[in-house]
Amino acid sequence: MRFAFFIASFIGAVALHAAEPLIVPDCVVFFEDLENLDEVKEEAAKTNKAITFLLMEPGST
Repeated sequence: MRFAFFIASFIGAVALHAAEPLIVPDCVVFFEDLENLDEVKEEAAKTNKAITFLLMEPGST
């Protein structure tokens, strides 16, 4: 049982290490960069786009 867990953990670690790094698109704006949310809402309404908030617990990544 320990051997199977070790093999699964090793394969998972290798797969994560081999993955491409996440490149965030230019259209993504982080909350810290939003100085005036009203302007962002107006621009989104003009271009017929939506605003989505991803809420995460601090330190969860």
